[in-house]
Amino acid sequence: MILDEIVLHNFGVYRGRHQFELTPVSADKPIILIGAQNGAGKTTFLEALQLAFFGKLARGRLRGTGAYEDYLRGAINRNAPSGDGAEVKVKFRRTMDGKEQFFEIRRAWSASARRVREIFEVVVDGKLDRVLTSQWNDFVDELLPPRIAPLFFFDGEKIEHFADLDRSSKIIGTGINALLGLDIVERLQVDLEVLEARKLGDNGSVDLREELSMAEAELREAEQRVRAENDSVASVRVKAERSVLMLERAQVALEAEGGDLFATREALTAERARLDVGLEHARKELRSWAAEGAPLLLVPELLESAAKQSEQETEIEATGALLTFLADRDRSALSKFKDLGATDDLIQEVKTFFLQDRERLEQTASQEMHLFLSSSARAALATLCGEGRATTLDTQKALLERLDALEEKRDDLERRLASVPAAESVAPLVKAVSDAEGARRQADIELDRRVQARDAADRDAAAVRKRYKAKLEKLINLQLQREDASRLFQHSAAVRQTLSLFATRVIQHHIQRIESHMLEGLQALFRKDDLVAKVTIDPKTFAIELHGSDGHVVAPDQLSAGERQLFAIALLWALAKASGQAAPTVIDTPLGRLDSQHRTRLAERYFPYAGEQVILLSTDEEIDERLYQMLAPHISRSFTITYDSDGKGSQAKPGYAFASKTGLEAA
Repeated sequence: MILDEIVLHNFGVYRGRHQFELTPVSADKPIILIGAQNGAGKTTFLEALQLAFFGKLARGRLRGTGAYEDYLRGAINRNAPSGDGAEVKVKFRRTMDGKEQFFEIRRAWSASARRVREIFEVVVDGKLDRVLTSQWNDFVDELLPPRIAPLFFFDGEKIEHFADLDRSSKIIGTGINALLGLDIVERLQVDLEVLEARKLGDNGSVDLREELSMAEAELREAEQRVRAENDSVASVRVKAERSVLMLERAQVALEAEGGDLFATREALTAERARLDVGLEHARKELRSWAAEGAPLLLVPELLESAAKQSEQETEIEATGALLTFLADRDRSALSKFKDLGATDDLIQEVKTFFLQDRERLEQTASQEMHLFLSSSARAALATLCGEGRATTLDTQKALLERLDALEEKRDDLERRLASVPAAESVAPLVKAVSDAEGARRQADIELDRRVQARDAADRDAAAVRKRYKAKLEKLINLQLQREDASRLFQHSAAVRQTLSLFATRVIQHHIQRIESHMLEGLQALFRKDDLVAKVTIDPKTFAIELHGSDGHVVAPDQLSAGERQLFAIALLWALAKASGQAAPTVIDTPLGRLDSQHRTRLAERYFPYAGEQVILLSTDEEIDERLYQMLAPHISRSFTITYDSDGKGSQAKPGYAFASKTGLEAA
């Protein structure tokens, strides 16, 4: 079967009429790629396909938990003109008895205050087929049975529960029973048991018939309790899911009002106090720096003049001290010359020289002093005029930069604190979150309680059924002396045994095929080529075991999260192959939780071979430019869905806008 076209009119986020051409251009290009951001209409596209084919039969796979009419009413675009209604139309083809037939299915509906009116039509080869329209549910059960449709139409993010090796046995069992129609075999076996019971009722003794009647009534009552408990579990599960939704809404509302900032208020206040301490310490250091010689740097010329004056005064003081020493020395020297017998002329010459030298020094020593600085003050002054000046300025710069940085941090902190909402404004929202969390916990407790009650009812029903069968077998043994009853029981037992053997043999045969398909899929998808060398499925419990190349069983915790998702995809792929149905494969959000290597494996080894037609509904973060180039040789058509806020609806355009950064910005 090939999907040629889907038309959406006022359906979900699609306002107005939108048409998607889906026919692959060739067998080696099976992929139809549809890109969209979250919320733009990918899941709505998948729901439209399921709604078109299955109508009410697809109810379990459509969003929402209400009645079918409520779903249709909510599926009409809220911004569409009143009374315009909505429509989903799908064109597809399939080959029957060597002849290709073209089909068109159309569901249109409109809503009034009282009810929803739906129109369904099937057109075959261009003509309205009223018979097929009325019998469509039987026809689609042969074309694409709703019970196996999830093997072909699935959400990549919702298959994670298949990845659990324990849970996967359920999908295997469901898939095999649906694919092979073994539910008919089970109904035949039950019918034979009912026939045996009726025959015994006709031929057994009065006491045994009464016992059997009582056991049958007890079994009906037990089965009724099981159904009631199942209904109760379903109802409570809906409440639990609704409580999760209400909690999410309350959390979003709290976050929108700045609840996350309010939660950090104490930390921000403590940080402000630490910054205040740091600021005070920085200011204290700056004041200490300024209290020393720093103010003199404001008058560099005066400082230089003072330094020169200090040098002169140092020289004056030194000269004065030297004069006192020279006077004594000169007297001693003249006396020595006289003792040595120097002539009077020589002595007079030396005396004149000494006198002139002292007079010259006295001129220097007699200069006026103004500063009278101590030695330490002179050293400090010299430091400020020399290399110490640059050091002092560097110290000033470092202190000021530190002070500016601290003040900037504190200003930023003040702005953040100013944006924190007041406690009274978020208190109702905080209470709403708390109440929602309490409601969710209560719903989870109630769900656990109802599940336990359902399991207990299942156990009780199994015990009652066992007692019923025991009485039934007892009656069979007592009534085997009746010839016609004996023949009936013998033939019935033989038929039941044959049916059981038939089911076992068929299951074993198909399980071998599924094992082969699963091993092929896992080895194609897993990055570790030697991780799985064998797949075995128990034909009774449908439990799956993976065996490595060394023969040991691969435990579930040995698989990474990505490998478990690939396991789920391989499982669905194997069941789809085993079904023999030539249906298109439609995958919503195919790569959401996989790393780059696992995404590459899917792009190379799964998408191009998942079916004759593969429709991928992807976000820009999943199939990016690199994966698009890898898939390009297998892509027939591509579209990009964008939400137009002005038009209040999604629009589809040809081409995959996320194939390049330029296209992404344009989208």
